[in-house]
Amino acid sequence: MILKPKYFEDFEVGLTFESEPSFISKEEIIEFASKYDPQSFHLDEKAANNGPFGQLTSSGFMTLGKSFTQIFEMGVYNGTSMGAWGIDELRWTKPVYPGDYLKTKIEVLEAKKSTKNPKRGTARLKHTVTNQNNEIVMTWISNQMLRTKR
Repeated sequence: MILKPKYFEDFEVGLTFESEPSFISKEEIIEFASKYDPQSFHLDEKAANNGPFGQLTSSGFMTLGKSFTQIFEMGVYNGTSMGAWGIDELRWTKPVYPGDYLKTKIEVLEAKKSTKNPKRGTARLKHTVTNQNNEIVMTWISNQMLRTKR
């Protein structure tokens, strides 16, 4: 579901958004890993079967990228994002496997209007990524800069 873009003033503490699920394929896991995270348990099924997770797994960085993409696919930041100044408390809590479906839920933890620039504010957002079994696979907090309505 695509949402209407939200401005800083729309980010009230406690507000939540949730993405549609995205499928994770074996091919995208291997393709991402071959470019950005060339560890055997992300690249080679045979090696992964004898590795720490017992099968091929997504790179945590791929999972983060997938979650980030889901946010933009929701439409929440369309035309209102001014970037972010960092990620806090990134945690990978469970492996992501080929065939998993992931979705991202965002909760507004805090919203502060800029004292230096009245045309922006920062929303501190908790992202919780779950698989098809509603198991948490990753959490992270972003510090998203957003345009104000005025």
